[in-house]
Amino acid sequence: MKRSKRAMRRVILSNLFDHLQEHYTTGWSKEMFVDGQLSIHQIDAAIAFKSDQRLVELRNALDRLEGGTYGVCISCKGAISQAILDSDPAQRVCAACEEEISHTMWHPHESHASL
Repeated sequence: MKRSKRAMRRVILSNLFDHLQEHYTTGWSKEMFVDGQLSIHQIDAAIAFKSDQRLVELRNALDRLEGGTYGVCISCKGAISQAILDSDPAQRVCAACEEEISHTMWHPHESHASL
């Protein structure tokens, strides 16, 4: 069963907060950050001017959640499993496409007639 939009927002914000706490100084508690007490503008201000790809990925996940494309694979347009999203809420590809991408990276000269 898929988590609700609200539950996934909490997962994304929790990961975002944890990453900020690990690498930067913040003035907020995790509860404030995760429970929606901060506006998206305050969150954007907290991550502004930080050259950190993980922060960008998590912020983009929030945008996809709000835009209705969260959990949709960018490659095949299929659903990304809840287990994968729980593990990495910024994930953008499903397990099958991830495997295909990895296989192609490690075996670039093999024929892919099915593609």
